[in-house]
Amino acid sequence: MDFFGIRAKSKAENAVQINEVSQQQWIYTPWVFHHKDKKEKPLGNVYFQAIMNLIWNGISNITYDTSGKPSLVLDNIVQFIDANSTLLVNQYLRLGFICVFYDEQQEYRIPQDQELKYDKYGRVINKYAVAIYSPQYQSERTSLFKIAFPMICWINKLAGSNDYLADTFGMFGVLSGKDIPLNPAGKKQLLESIQENYGSMSDRFPFMLANNEMTWTPIQPDASKLAFDDKIKDTYKILCNLFGVPTQLLFDDNSTYNNVKEARVMFYDTTIRSYAEILLKVAQALLVSSKEFIPKNMLNYHFTNIPELEKSLSSAVAERTAWLEYLIKLRDAGLDVEKELNDLYRESKDLPKNV
Repeated sequence: MDFFGIRAKSKAENAVQINEVSQQQWIYTPWVFHHKDKKEKPLGNVYFQAIMNLIWNGISNITYDTSGKPSLVLDNIVQFIDANSTLLVNQYLRLGFICVFYDEQQEYRIPQDQELKYDKYGRVINKYAVAIYSPQYQSERTSLFKIAFPMICWINKLAGSNDYLADTFGMFGVLSGKDIPLNPAGKKQLLESIQENYGSMSDRFPFMLANNEMTWTPIQPDASKLAFDDKIKDTYKILCNLFGVPTQLLFDDNSTYNNVKEARVMFYDTTIRSYAEILLKVAQALLVSSKEFIPKNMLNYHFTNIPELEKSLSSAVAERTAWLEYLIKLRDAGLDVEKELNDLYRESKDLPKNV
C-alpha cells in the first residue's frame, strides 16, 4: 500500500519508510522563536514539549486491530492509522480537526494544509476525504495549539524576566556625574553599553572606569515579591490541564508512587483513550468510504505496554467463567440466555490476543 505516493519514487530512495514524516515546510507546534528581546527565554517551549512527549508516548501504546474474516481493506486502514497516529493527532491539535484523503484503490494519505478546501462554515469540502472536528473547532474554529500559544509566550516572558533580574541582581538606580552625556542620543548609547558590557556574568566587566567622580544611587526593588517561579509553575499547570496531562507525571514534589500510578491510569483512561476513540472513528469512516459493506465494529483497538491497565489472562478467564456459570444457572431456571451465551463465546475466542 502506498500511503503518501512514495511508491513511484522508491527507486530513488534507499530507506524503507515504516511511517511518514510531515510534509509541511514549517513548524506547527506553538513554538516561540528566540529573538533579540533579552527579557524572554524559550523555557515555555521546553515545558510544552514535555507535555507533548507524554502524549506521543501514550499514543504509541495504542494498537489497532481487526476481528472476523481477513480483509485487505481492513488491514490497509489499520496499517495506515497505526503508522501515522502521531501525525494524525498532531493535525488534530494543530488545526482542530483530522482530515484524511483516500482513493478508489484504498490508499490513504494526510493532506498538506494548502490542499484543504473549506466552505463558509470552515468545514472541509474536499472530495474523497473524511474529517472529524475537535470541540474547539466545532464551537470557535480554533485548536488547542492556538489556545496554548499565549500561555507559552507568558512563560517565556516570566522566565526571561527572572533571568534578567538574576543577571543584574536588581541593580536599578540613578547614575550621575560629569561624564554622563547631556544629549538623549549619548545617554541612550551609554545605557546600551552598560547593559551589554557590565554585570556579574563572566564575560562582562564588574566595574566602570570614569575620568571624573560618578555617583550611583541604587533603587532596589524586592524581586522576591514578583514570584516568577510560582507564576511559571501555575501557568504550566493550566497548560497541563488544557492538554489533559496530570501534573503528577511532570512534577515530583509531593508525589508518591501511588499518586503517579493513579495519574498514569487516569491519563490513559481519559486523554489517550479519547485520542484512540477519535482515531478509531477516522478508521471507521475510511472503512465506510470503501463501500465494502464491512461492519464498523470489525475495527477496534487496545493498549499495550501499560502495566497499570493490563489484565492477566487468568483474571480475564475468571471473570468470564463467573459470567458463564451465572448464565447457565439462568438457563437452567428456564430463561432464554442463548444470545448472551453466544456473545460470550465469540468474545472469548479472541481473549488471548486482546488481553
